[in-house]
Amino acid sequence: MTTDSHGPAQVSDGLSTMLTVLEPSSAPESAVLESNLAVLRQAGIRVRYQRYPLDAGDRQAQVGVNTRGQILSSALSDPESVYVLAARGGYGASDLLRHLDWSALSSLPKTVVVGFSDISALQVALYARLGWPAIHGPMPGSSLWSNGPDVDCLVRLLSSPRPWNSAIRVSPFGSSSTDTTVQGTLIGGCLSVLSALIGTPYFPKTLQGHILFLEDTHETAERVLRFWNQWLDCDLVAGLAAVVVGRFTDLSGGHDEEWLVTRLAERCTVPLFRSPDFGHISPNHPLVIGADARINGGVLKWRLD
Repeated sequence: MTTDSHGPAQVSDGLSTMLTVLEPSSAPESAVLESNLAVLRQAGIRVRYQRYPLDAGDRQAQVGVNTRGQILSSALSDPESVYVLAARGGYGASDLLRHLDWSALSSLPKTVVVGFSDISALQVALYARLGWPAIHGPMPGSSLWSNGPDVDCLVRLLSSPRPWNSAIRVSPFGSSSTDTTVQGTLIGGCLSVLSALIGTPYFPKTLQGHILFLEDTHETAERVLRFWNQWLDCDLVAGLAAVVVGRFTDLSGGHDEEWLVTRLAERCTVPLFRSPDFGHISPNHPLVIGADARINGGVLKWRLD
């Protein structure tokens, strides 16, 4: 078998390379997961599910961190696992970053990690350290996977060789013009998770020329602004081509999503756009970290060669 870092490898029986499903964070919803893995298999995708061993104990205890780290390292090092799909987010991915052998991974073909929420830590770390792309998109161990157009798009990507491409709707917000055209490299994910990586070896030293996409859930508006102040004060925003704000769902406290996005736009020093198409919601359309992107005419189009 040969492994191509630019798309799915082919094996001798003609099937595409294995998709490995892991539990790097919290436990998935079992019934939901099994049903959704069946959808992937019905689409012709070879799926291998690496379940967290029940006898391994507490996932967040050191023994659990070690176990999850070993499973992740094995999948990232497996030449068949061109794609690693997280079953669910929650908490736990950031535990694993210091347990990966980054030097060994740097000599291996690129593995595309799929997921969002807590998985953003792993995705951006792999991009920052190794330049590996990743797919911010639906996870099968969550009820947010509802077999809608976002899942259809993800299945299409996982079933197809590159180049990959897709698009989401965006609209300018604040002082950004409807005639604005922006180009850059996509990076982003869950704001609270990514904010915790700032200042670590797992975050890019610069975001110059990137289009940053952000979303989050179950925060207060004030906490989101505190996170955003950190990005501003670390001078991470000034070099961006643009910011695309997805959904901030289930906000607690006295302010709603509209108020929050308005405050973010007031503080943003680069063009800011808003999209209803991604976040802790359904649909959660795939966005590829590392893809070339262009915003024009109310659409963000991305492509990964």
